[in-house]
Amino acid sequence: MAKTDRAQFVGVLRTAEAEMTAMFGQLASDIGQLLLGAAGPDGTIPPERIPELQHRIRPMVSRLFVGGPERRPFDDDHNPMAPYPEILSRGQMAMIDLALGREAAILDKHLPKDVRQRLAEAYRGH
Repeated sequence: MAKTDRAQFVGVLRTAEAEMTAMFGQLASDIGQLLLGAAGPDGTIPPERIPELQHRIRPMVSRLFVGGPERRPFDDDHNPMAPYPEILSRGQMAMIDLALGREAAILDKHLPKDVRQRLAEAYRGH
């Protein structure tokens, strides 16, 4: 049975949400381990350690959003350079695919076969 448009849309959102949850969960775990390692015997972090921790945590967060040393979310060809923009891009492309699929179904339903064939031939020619 074919999925409804809404079910497909919700599926794309759920996939992106699961990917984001995993990504941020891993970040929280990594930062948590760093903080636990910096804590003293009483479980608190000495104030003098805070600048060092911030210095170590900042690149962990940046890598998720802007990638490597260039600190750009996308390269010149608009390809994602970090996990966060990758998830966003994948979700956007999935939404575009859904919209195009829906439009194709409408055209298939309402256009005469010869018109659809000419459109397909014209598309292949470009």
